[in-house]
Amino acid sequence: MISTKLKGYIYLGITILIFSTLEVVSSSLKGLIHPLQLIFIRFLLGGLVLLPWVIVKREAISKKDWLFFAGLGILNTVISMGSLQLAISMGKASTAAILISSNPIFVVMFSVLLLKEKVYKNNIICMLLGLIGIILIIYKPDSTGDTPLSLLLGVISSLTFGLYTVLGKKKADNISSITMISLSAIIGSICTIPILLFMKLPVLYFPKEGFFRIMYLGLILSGFAYITFIEALKILSASKGSMVFFLKPAVAAILAVIFLNETISSRTLFGMLLVAAGIFINFYKKDFKQRS
Repeated sequence: MISTKLKGYIYLGITILIFSTLEVVSSSLKGLIHPLQLIFIRFLLGGLVLLPWVIVKREAISKKDWLFFAGLGILNTVISMGSLQLAISMGKASTAAILISSNPIFVVMFSVLLLKEKVYKNNIICMLLGLIGIILIIYKPDSTGDTPLSLLLGVISSLTFGLYTVLGKKKADNISSITMISLSAIIGSICTIPILLFMKLPVLYFPKEGFFRIMYLGLILSGFAYITFIEALKILSASKGSMVFFLKPAVAAILAVIFLNETISSRTLFGMLLVAAGIFINFYKKDFKQRS
């Protein structure tokens, strides 16, 4: 039998592996579909594919629950992911990736405020090593410059995803993750329609060339992976579970080598070692507070 804690780690492993494919798959869709159209389709598909299970479960959903799902969907789909796409288009994609991957810092902050979780020295060390590591992995000094607005949008994206993570864990104690992810994703995608109409973009657009890649982003990444993430957080603390986001750039770099024939520099390798060291300290070392 697999222990409950090990099951949480397995869920996290699956989540980060799938999440790390986002940049590789999305980069192959450039020029085929607008980023906001992709967000709409991703979360609509992710929510709809889970809807049959929601219907079968027949959970009691109150008006407060519907309002919560709406807020959660807007927070993640419209604000967080929308800000991220705009940050990428206005500045360095690498900087935006650093900011969204550093969301565990905000998760720790909101976990203390909303979940009353304790933060220990090894959590802080993990955050510092992880942040330095992802900067080394992603940052390219010879790329085009950032703008103040792109940096602000990147921070907003990271902060709101951190809040989404903590709120999702808190609600998952009372309602199934499938129901929460499905309904919040559908509502969030619907709320992007006015933005698409304002920008005069087709709401439902599937380019034939990228059809299967879009389906993957919607069904697997925005559906299945979100469930494994919330299920992991139900077993582990939100602050500890979110730390695996520091692994995302490292895994994405490896996938880029495999599928995009990119190379890994010595700086990137060193960044990966720092990230791995931080994760090791966070998960496998006894908390330093217990030793004092």
